[in-house]
Amino acid sequence: MNNFITKGYDYLGTAPADKCKNILSQIKSTRNFGPDLFLSETDFYSQKDRYGTNPRPGRNIVETLDLNFISEFYHSRVKEVLGPEYFILFHKAVCGVPHEWLPKYVRKEIDMVPVANLGAFIKPEYRDITYFHGIDYHQDIIDYKDRLTDFITLYVYLDDVTENDAPLFLLPESHKAGATTFPHDLVKVNDKYIYNQNQELSEMVLTGPAGTTYFWHSTTLHGTQPTKTSSPRISLRYLISKHRSELDLCNEFIEGPLKLSNTRIDVNDKHIPVIKHNLLKTI
Repeated sequence: MNNFITKGYDYLGTAPADKCKNILSQIKSTRNFGPDLFLSETDFYSQKDRYGTNPRPGRNIVETLDLNFISEFYHSRVKEVLGPEYFILFHKAVCGVPHEWLPKYVRKEIDMVPVANLGAFIKPEYRDITYFHGIDYHQDIIDYKDRLTDFITLYVYLDDVTENDAPLFLLPESHKAGATTFPHDLVKVNDKYIYNQNQELSEMVLTGPAGTTYFWHSTTLHGTQPTKTSSPRISLRYLISKHRSELDLCNEFIEGPLKLSNTRIDVNDKHIPVIKHNLLKTI
């Protein structure tokens, strides 16, 4: 577990590539991936609400797919990290959208927006997948206000991903700063990033063949650039959590520290009593 603890991420290896590409083919067969995914400009601006356009239970393409081979692939490692009673908080398919698919009004709306989630621009019948066109460095705890960082994100590439296919960018060790507000205090200096004005971080680009699988802590900074090809990058994203006990809930109500470096001062380092005082014996 050393890499996950010290770096905030881990590489799981490669899930069966043939099965991953079969899932990819099934997803691609459900619609015409291209400009036809998008609402007309008139329909977009006539929407009353742009919220809630991402996949959700009952509107999620992964619910129609047999992904048991993915669960079997990551099971032993995830069990080491989260314990044997872990559970999937949420999982979905995500699609990196090529620039040439975007209608002009969409390009204008998302220009320099740090989180280019395209859900509100997509026709309702196709909102069972998350579509994006690049997203700045962020933490996955961003979507869970007031939640403890009790989950990991696991990502599976369903096709080969090169540096031109919107690969994930990740900043190892950024998790050590804990949860911070987006946009983050992150400045690029030459080939490094300065985080919170005091932590120097190096960038890592996650490329690999179909089946490549990584997971990371919910406070590890990561993001992606828009795809530089004419093909979409379709992957699977899992949020996997551990069960919380009544003890965890109880600890949240405790105002003092939950651990001590020195638990007693009534004895010296040789364990000889140096204090003689006992309230229960004072009668």
